[in-house]
Amino acid sequence: MYVVTHTKDLDGIASAAIILRENPGARILLADYDEDYIDSLEAEVKPRPGDVIVIADIGCNRKSIHRWASVLSGWRSAGARVLWLDHHAWDADCLRAVEGAVDELTHDTEGRCAAEVVFGRLGRPNDPLESRLAEMAHDSDFNLRKDPLANMLSRLISYYDYLGGDHGDELKLRLVNSLSLGVLWTIEMDVQLREYDGILRKDYELLLRSRVREVNGYRVVVGLRGAYSGTDASNIVQERIGGDLIFMVSGKGHLSIRSDRDDINTKAIGEAFGGGGHLRHAAGGSIEDVFPSPAEDQLDAIADYIAAKLSGLEFRLSDPASGEEGNV
Repeated sequence: MYVVTHTKDLDGIASAAIILRENPGARILLADYDEDYIDSLEAEVKPRPGDVIVIADIGCNRKSIHRWASVLSGWRSAGARVLWLDHHAWDADCLRAVEGAVDELTHDTEGRCAAEVVFGRLGRPNDPLESRLAEMAHDSDFNLRKDPLANMLSRLISYYDYLGGDHGDELKLRLVNSLSLGVLWTIEMDVQLREYDGILRKDYELLLRSRVREVNGYRVVVGLRGAYSGTDASNIVQERIGGDLIFMVSGKGHLSIRSDRDDINTKAIGEAFGGGGHLRHAAGGSIEDVFPSPAEDQLDAIADYIAAKLSGLEFRLSDPASGEEGNV
């Protein structure tokens, strides 16, 4: 079995852990929304007849729809059974394309995170560990911040993501294995989290130097997140600066897009920046093609670029009460 899961948050990591617990020996592959990841998956996943491929916590957007359709078709032609389990907002074109290209699509946007979708479809209802993993993923993905262990694990994954490269991925895969075995926290993790806290203290002031732009009547805040996760950085900026729409930029040009407002279509904004996400509150994208290595001396230019792109985009929701929320 192959398991393709979102690399950047507890929801994707917990989804993989639940599947691995039910299928020891499954190969876990970490992925994101960039088409580079799809290319890597096509190169790495070489199924044989009867193999099962599960995609979890990965959304489909218009930019990648044809690429995904091609890869999925190749896997099924090789005799694999493909299941896609997700909770992000998809448009009708994506739904039609993927439904016709996989054996099963479980797409649930009714207030469940991906790990809960995975648990309901592939987990054991009476397994307290799997239930706990799904519960923590929900707390993290919906930014509830009520579960201390979920907070710690989320920050640990952010640290691994910050470390990046093969080393960061190796640490994430070790965490998936650990969680699948019921080892939820260790002394080593505690040490790593303290290391991360030391780095974050240096990046806090950087968040406070975020730029503000007014776009179509909305207060837009753009900043560099340093070692913080997109969600943690956005929470700090929202509390200290305040804004209707917050863009947190990583050192590689990846965007974390957040909004507390119910009338902003974050999915449409994410897609405009080559990504995707939830209809409300959270999405992701990239400006890597324009700013491959964002630095503070480029921050005004980055803010102006984002504001100019937003000014020509219709992102107000006609029905603010519709849709769902979550993290990307």
